[in-house]
Amino acid sequence: MILKIGDKDIKISPRILQSDTSKSTGKKLEKISFDITFKGEKSHSSFLDLLNKSNEGGIFSIDENGKLSKEYKVSDKSYSYTGNITTEDTLFHYVVELTEIENLKIESLIISDIELYPYEYTERFDKNALVINAKVKLPPTQISELLEKAKNEIYFPVVRKGINDEIKTMRFGQLFWSKHEDVVKYHLILVDKSYEESKNEFHQKMINTQNLLTYTSNFLDGLVELLVAKKLLSAKEIESLTNKAKDHIFEKTREFYEVDDIDLYPL
Repeated sequence: MILKIGDKDIKISPRILQSDTSKSTGKKLEKISFDITFKGEKSHSSFLDLLNKSNEGGIFSIDENGKLSKEYKVSDKSYSYTGNITTEDTLFHYVVELTEIENLKIESLIISDIELYPYEYTERFDKNALVINAKVKLPPTQISELLEKAKNEIYFPVVRKGINDEIKTMRFGQLFWSKHEDVVKYHLILVDKSYEESKNEFHQKMINTQNLLTYTSNFLDGLVELLVAKKLLSAKEIESLTNKAKDHIFEKTREFYEVDDIDLYPL
């Protein structure tokens, strides 16, 4: 087996280890290990640097036609040496473990009955909870659909077409957005329902938020009563102001997440 690691093609004799299962697709991901020896501190340093740069991927197997095949990341490594580490006669013996990685390509992101086509997409798992980051360009018609869903539904079904047809129950995280002539670009963050169920700190955050909102509400109620008592505002004016505030909570919150261009911020 030949591996391409950086600018080096290295021939190895791999040992097949127990495969991992992809949380994204459910496919089996190959896991291999191999031994290799280098002579001299310079060769050792060069190889170690390549491995350190490959913790997230970038190592490829080369097929019989000389084309890049599977991609791997370094999942474990160790080395020992014989002799003086600073000399060019020293032998460095490596044991390296590689795990196959997937290059996920999403076709579309289906949120309930809204089908979106991300131009950038990543996903990760916090334990078994899926977290999605996606960038999409939306025309005005789809913007209203999306905002209506964000406003009225906490959890909804999500399908990552092209990756996995399993239906996930998710919610919106933050919705960053930016205006661009005839489209609006959105950076969508979607969070698996199981994420909250496994996070005690989320429950504590909700309690803290509720306490702060209760304090603010009580303070404003007292202020309104004082203004009415001093005849600075009428009861009818207070009712009109209250109704207006209730009608525009979601719209005002959305303004907090507008940026110049979401593409200035990586996923």
